[in-house]
Amino acid sequence: MQEPSINKTVFEGECKGRRVIIRKMHQFAGIPAPFLPLQDYYCGYVELLPSDYYYNHLAEAESCLSVWGGITWTPEYGKLDDLPDSCFIGFDTAHANQPPFSQQTVMDDCMELIKQIIKRNEEEN
Repeated sequence: MQEPSINKTVFEGECKGRRVIIRKMHQFAGIPAPFLPLQDYYCGYVELLPSDYYYNHLAEAESCLSVWGGITWTPEYGKLDDLPDSCFIGFDTAHANQPPFSQQTVMDDCMELIKQIIKRNEEEN
């Protein structure tokens, strides 16, 4: 019998006025590991503020912001129940041939996204 996925928030905080959420996603079942498409991985989410350039340019955020594996979630894909009712962009670490990721490396990537968002805001002003 397959066990359900257990996903949990491992970090929720604020940086430079934006909320940051990191979720750890667990994929497990009674299937041998070589046959599982994914092992544990993380998803990182950064809040976009109404004053951010990318808040009104989500498609551009998806194509222009740089993070390993790219932006893989924006509100244009729908609402995620685990995120507050704000505008978040997100990425995941469930990619083939990726380097090892920890909660800290995902946090570092979230911080890098915030820097890129702020830089784009400054270019607009």
